[in-house]
Amino acid sequence: MLAPLYGLAQTRTIQGRVTDAQTGEALAGVSVTANTATGQERATSTDDEGAYRIEVSAEATTLVFQYVGKATLTEQIGSRTSITVQLEDDASELDEVIVTGYATTTKATLTGAVSSISGQDMVRTKNENVVNMLTGKVPGLRVQQRSSAPGDYSTRLDIRGMGDPLVVVDGIPRDKDYFSRMSGDEIESVSVLKDGTAAIYGLRAANGVILVTTKSGGDMGGKVDITFSTNTSLQQFLNVPETTNAIDYFTLRNERNWQDFGGNYMVRRNPLVPEEQFQPYLDGTLTSYDWMDKVFKKTTPQSQHNLSVNGGSDKIRYFFNLGYSKQSGSYRSDDYNSDRWNMRSNIDAQITKRLKARVSLGGIMLNTTKPNGVDWTAYKNTWLTRPNAPFYANDNPQYPNGDPQVLNESVNPMVQTDADYVGYNLNKDRRFNGTFQLEYQIPGVDGLSAKGSYDYAVSLPDYHNYHRVFTVYQYNRDSDTYSPIQKGTPATVTRGVNINNNTNMQLGLFYNKSFGLHNFNNFLLYEETYSNWDSFSAFREMHVDSEYLFAGADANQRAQGGGVGDRSSKSMVGQIDYNYASKYMFAFKFRYDGSSRFPEGKRFGFFPSVSGAWRVSQENFMKDNVDFVNELKIRASYGEMGDDNAAGNYPPTLGYNLDPNAVGWVFGGGLQGGVTTQPIPNPNLTWYHIKSYNVGLDVGFLQNKLNATLDVFQRDRSGLLATSGAVIPATVGANLPQENLNGDRNFGYEVSLDYRSRVNEFYYNVGGQISATRIKRTDWLETPANNSYDYWRNRTAGRYTNIWWGTESGGMFTNYEDIRNFSVPQGQGALPGDWYLNDWNEDGVINDQDNHPIASIGLPLFNYGLSLGASWRGIDLALDFQGVHGVFVKYNELLVEALPFGEQNTLSFFMDRWRPVDPNADYFDASTEWIPGFFPVTGHDGRRTGTNGIQNAAYIRLKTTELGYTLPDRWVSKAGVKNLRIYFSGYNLLTFTGLDHMDPERPGQRINNEPGVGDVDLYNYPNNKTYTFGASIKF
Repeated sequence: MLAPLYGLAQTRTIQGRVTDAQTGEALAGVSVTANTATGQERATSTDDEGAYRIEVSAEATTLVFQYVGKATLTEQIGSRTSITVQLEDDASELDEVIVTGYATTTKATLTGAVSSISGQDMVRTKNENVVNMLTGKVPGLRVQQRSSAPGDYSTRLDIRGMGDPLVVVDGIPRDKDYFSRMSGDEIESVSVLKDGTAAIYGLRAANGVILVTTKSGGDMGGKVDITFSTNTSLQQFLNVPETTNAIDYFTLRNERNWQDFGGNYMVRRNPLVPEEQFQPYLDGTLTSYDWMDKVFKKTTPQSQHNLSVNGGSDKIRYFFNLGYSKQSGSYRSDDYNSDRWNMRSNIDAQITKRLKARVSLGGIMLNTTKPNGVDWTAYKNTWLTRPNAPFYANDNPQYPNGDPQVLNESVNPMVQTDADYVGYNLNKDRRFNGTFQLEYQIPGVDGLSAKGSYDYAVSLPDYHNYHRVFTVYQYNRDSDTYSPIQKGTPATVTRGVNINNNTNMQLGLFYNKSFGLHNFNNFLLYEETYSNWDSFSAFREMHVDSEYLFAGADANQRAQGGGVGDRSSKSMVGQIDYNYASKYMFAFKFRYDGSSRFPEGKRFGFFPSVSGAWRVSQENFMKDNVDFVNELKIRASYGEMGDDNAAGNYPPTLGYNLDPNAVGWVFGGGLQGGVTTQPIPNPNLTWYHIKSYNVGLDVGFLQNKLNATLDVFQRDRSGLLATSGAVIPATVGANLPQENLNGDRNFGYEVSLDYRSRVNEFYYNVGGQISATRIKRTDWLETPANNSYDYWRNRTAGRYTNIWWGTESGGMFTNYEDIRNFSVPQGQGALPGDWYLNDWNEDGVINDQDNHPIASIGLPLFNYGLSLGASWRGIDLALDFQGVHGVFVKYNELLVEALPFGEQNTLSFFMDRWRPVDPNADYFDASTEWIPGFFPVTGHDGRRTGTNGIQNAAYIRLKTTELGYTLPDRWVSKAGVKNLRIYFSGYNLLTFTGLDHMDPERPGQRINNEPGVGDVDLYNYPNNKTYTFGASIKF
């Protein structure tokens, strides 16, 4: 009897009420948690009257009160049985520290257009490329993933459509390649400077700035947190077209061969593939060879592991991170792989009361191996290889098929993707950086400090390409022999290395001080950078089967290329930042910047910015009359910047290019090296000028549960570099130089909304953002027009960029009556299922003068994102959607026409074509019945032209899904575990798009010399969808 009575004596009931400190109103749904020294014991929530009642044990020490929009409150229990509290508004979001370049500010006092995202929100997206983690999460930041190949980091990134931004990591300029290879687990936050406040980075800030802050240790009273996370993923291709089987392939070949539409009649030819060749596939005696399945896996593994140590005291704080990731490619040979090591170490030491130091080290080691060659040929050749072509000669696995009669001279893709046959490409990327920083609080002037830092960074890309001679076979059935066919002669080895050294030195005075309601955050800093590079590559023919360069013959060896160079800059940077009572804010920033890329006397420029903000919500007339608006801030900014990226490294100097392979003279029976001249120097060349304008509004409602941001922006550029079209005598022997001639305007808007709330223990959030950008050329050098149409058609000044010109399609003919009744001739031999063009200018003729703007080229005009999140009792769910609108794509070759390369294979979706019900019917007989399809009759003009050739690539995609569960403290604390979470994550799981047959992010045909797009990018390694299972544990 004593034991139960003793147990009852250990519990007691605490009750009370929770109200709003500002209004006195009861707060319903407040979470009330009883905690012991080892963790959470039990929890409850307040009712509609704000009352609660909770039973606690004798070990319970505190009650924690939590409510969305209110500051968390912790009360000691002691001997109390009644605890009534008031909750204050939570200012933590407004107090969030935002990195703005060389300094920090709070969200409340921010004057510029700066968006920030935490590392925790980034890593919800599980991906090897940290840039992809930002997709759809930051207003104005546009991300396009072009490939998911192992070791590929070519994701396109820009801010407001302005081009490649500057990336700054812990105050030191890096590049996108460095950023994309970082580990998400080492990143504390990312801030994006989108307006004129980026002028503080001067010549390199023309396209905006991405500021990355890595994690640091904390004052934990000498304690240490050790966190280990691991995950394993399965990857699958996204929407890759399949090829036809043998029966469909034979059918399309015969249809194409039957038809000759050169005249307005039909010539019936004998079938290329007779019926007896169909029969073994129809009755199952023979089966098609599925080359896609033979060459590529359905799923491939990927894994990531990360170990971090975080700890410190008031004297020293440290953070160490070590990460490893491995991604396997889709080739069945298992010869396409990438692995990466990441290291980060940040140590902060308080040496004396006034002096502190920081040492930061970072390292990246990336290795990528794949079969020798380029990726796009593997995919194209796999699509082209005929489904009746055996993988092996006579189906004998010892003899890979090389029969030109069945492979049509294309390389056997099974062999092409196997390094044992074709050799390998090995790419190594080594990057290391170290920063040492000192900060000294100057005595006698409170708030004044001096800082100095020095950073050294080196990158060592190294590649080793070994091209092997390999053998395939042709089977002779009569003699039952295998004839070897040697491919890839001669064997070659190419080695190359590129050494890049970069230094950055900063010396500055910083003044951060408050006088009553007057707050100052000022600095003056000197910065100096220097970069140099030295690259070299060598090539050698190998007369023996060896992967080592030195083992080759001397007969054919040469330097492939290389070069040396350097660049430097010197800058004075300053900021005057003042706010009164966090109500009226003003900031003036400047950079006096100089670049070695310009002639003396033209190297330096002054780049100022000014910004201000008014927190209307802090005014008494707002506080007293508009209680549902908790935050209202109006912002405006103006900045001037420059850019030297378009300039060469030595434009003021007359130079020469050494060309040992293609230019020179013949002497002694061999080609001797020669030189070509560089363009004429331009002593007046300078950076182009940018003027940036931005007006913004930040609003918070309902105790800041609902927050909204609106920005409207414009960027004007003048003096863009171009080369005049003037004609000079050939005797000059050089090309005209670059000049500052052109100009354009970028403008648009951004809107973001975020709502966070809770119902009892159920927390949820909904957020969305949309941005739109257009670019118009204001001044543009162009050739004078010959006539009014030429002027209208080819003029670029005063027009939007990326205009896609073409004809307008009116639809498809569905029968011969449509063809006869059509008012404009469409050419000879028109058939039902043909696309017809509209007479846009109504002159009775379809020709080039019917071309007009029909779409836009390049990155999308609209980008948007939607984030949903919820958590309940340790279970958390996050969904991130991302989408684009106003983007179009055009494909060519295999993606627009059946059998474009004659006898080679085609894609299965071309079976959805117009064709007669009776295959032997007369196509030109008006009584012929037709089966409609998406594509025209095979062999007719199946290429999509005009607006039919352009496809709308708009989409919305479930970019990230994550479902996790954090085990309760009472389950894991006894084992010394502070936190244990398991989760499932998905990447690119769902895509909604009107695009037919292809992933909408896959590149299309290059149009009008579109930058960043190659003519063969449509055969890129595809994007993936990924399923990930993982866990993280903290000790």
